[in-house]
Amino acid sequence: MDIGANMGWYSLLIARHIEGSKIHAFEPIPKTYSFLSKNIELNQATNVTAHFFGLSNECKDLSFYFYPEGSGNASSVNLSEREDVDLITCHVERLDDFVNTNQINVDFIKCDVEGAELFVFQGGMDTLQRNKPIVFTEMLRKWAAKFNYHPNDIIALFSSKGYRCFYCDGILLKTVDTITEITIETNFFFLHSEKHNDLIKQLVKR
Repeated sequence: MDIGANMGWYSLLIARHIEGSKIHAFEPIPKTYSFLSKNIELNQATNVTAHFFGLSNECKDLSFYFYPEGSGNASSVNLSEREDVDLITCHVERLDDFVNTNQINVDFIKCDVEGAELFVFQGGMDTLQRNKPIVFTEMLRKWAAKFNYHPNDIIALFSSKGYRCFYCDGILLKTVDTITEITIETNFFFLHSEKHNDLIKQLVKR
């Protein structure tokens, strides 16, 4: 699951390098979705399916702020507080609903939705509990604050499902218990303590 796929960099990378992979890429911004679809076509990535909606904790239409010069930073809050921003309506659904409807077994999730990551995971709790996928996500204090939560709320949510949080330190992973004001890392992995125990033993720096 490539949630917040943008133009498809992660989707196409995985599609090319992991044989037999099947990727679902979610992008709610019309202009960005058109670039995503075109990139999938140009790369003949038949194992990538683009979906013209985002994911959150409810099925609804949301107003998104979109910057005319590019696809980065599009979000349901005006992150940069700029005045020259376009406001568009986009559709979002729940991850659990999508997974159940399509009877998908999820093994990996990449999530980068400019601060709204907590809501994506809240809408996918059953999937996390059942499939226990590896999760790679962005967590920024400054973006999360715009949505009135802290990245530690995401860590607590995953911990309740038996997950541990890590960041990449070279070629190994380092444990993250809490994110503080001195944390400089922005991208994190969540591995399930039981399902991914062998990976944790292999990759986590002691």
